[in-house]
Amino acid sequence: MAHLVDIDSKPRGSYRLVVWSVGAAMERRYDKIVALDADVLVTARSGNEVRLLKAGRDTHSSMAWIGRHSHRGLGVLSFDPTFAKLEAGKWDQRLEWIAPVAINGPVAHQLLAIWALNEKAQVTFKTNPPASQPMQMLRLYEKFLEEQTVVAGDFNNNPVFHRNDPNWDMLELIARFEAHGLVSAYHSWAGLDHGDPREQPTRFTPEVAGVAASHHTDYCFVPREWLPALVRVQVGTPEVWFDEVKVEEHVPVVVDFDQHLLADVIDASKRRQNRS
Repeated sequence: MAHLVDIDSKPRGSYRLVVWSVGAAMERRYDKIVALDADVLVTARSGNEVRLLKAGRDTHSSMAWIGRHSHRGLGVLSFDPTFAKLEAGKWDQRLEWIAPVAINGPVAHQLLAIWALNEKAQVTFKTNPPASQPMQMLRLYEKFLEEQTVVAGDFNNNPVFHRNDPNWDMLELIARFEAHGLVSAYHSWAGLDHGDPREQPTRFTPEVAGVAASHHTDYCFVPREWLPALVRVQVGTPEVWFDEVKVEEHVPVVVDFDQHLLADVIDASKRRQNRS
């Protein structure tokens, strides 16, 4: 397995979630995906599994994927002994880039994968006033969020893009997530407020008028009760993950949990729900 100089190896007995908006050339970056040693990887802008298999990229155990074109969609890759399956019966296709996925294995939970194209999405849930896809997701997937659910992916948003509009503002979305018991794994681990200048950027965009931009836009929101099992969160560095920013580029967010402790937390939560 390749060594990634900016991401430490997965600790023994850990459950690893990764968010990395890979891009259309996913098959060419597959070796780096495998080197991340993820149990589950959420990736926006990715090709589908047919493209991976044709290229001989078959180390993963399963892939849940949605999209209009084979080279560009939203995917969830899993690696043995974990498996990911699109929850087709719960998938609300009025939101083009939100995928409800069941994660099964040593740690079993629900996942809402997200690629928040917002105004660029061709299919949206019509609301008055209009709202971002993640904000609409809170309405359409409210029951899904009541389960042991992770919300992860490319949100295309950061508090510095403050619109002063509660239907689009990232801080408002974060507050609503917290009301559902969901917190950002990275910010919880780093002890930073959202929008803090010390946030590690995850998205890098080409220079415009001589100015390059970088922001933290990729998130992994987890149930607050999972935090005692959180071992570490790491964010990749651009020097390792791409050569230059000709198009939008992202680095991975890597979240490690103590697998056995997390499984116990989830089981205890399910028992409480069954008694209620």
